[in-house]
Amino acid sequence: MTSIRKETAPKELFILWGFLLWLGATIIFHFFGGMLMNAGHRVAVAISFVAAVPVIFACTVPMYAAFKVAAADRLRCAAYIALPGMLLDIVSLSFHRTVFPTISLDSVPTLSAWLMWAYSLILLTGFLRRK
Repeated sequence: MTSIRKETAPKELFILWGFLLWLGATIIFHFFGGMLMNAGHRVAVAISFVAAVPVIFACTVPMYAAFKVAAADRLRCAAYIALPGMLLDIVSLSFHRTVFPTISLDSVPTLSAWLMWAYSLILLTGFLRRK
């Protein structure tokens, strides 16, 4: 007989966490996006990309540990975290003048690249294995 493996934390928790991360990032970019995502200020943009690495890891990896997510289930949980933001950013980028009023039209591709970077980092955390 095949045993059914139960997830250690409900997927809704990770989906909610992903939504909250998206909301927080959207609020930050709404008010400070002009400073963080100005295509004319390459150093500030580079710092934003580099700073995303520890922030994303700090927002995801402890969740896996706190809820004792098995290594085999981490990628699925990472996808649950990334998915709400990926879907909602379709809307936020479509209405970028309202959602991100401090980001110029010329800097929207930079913001889009940063978002792809951030979601890739989230998914990457799903591949990490704890020793």
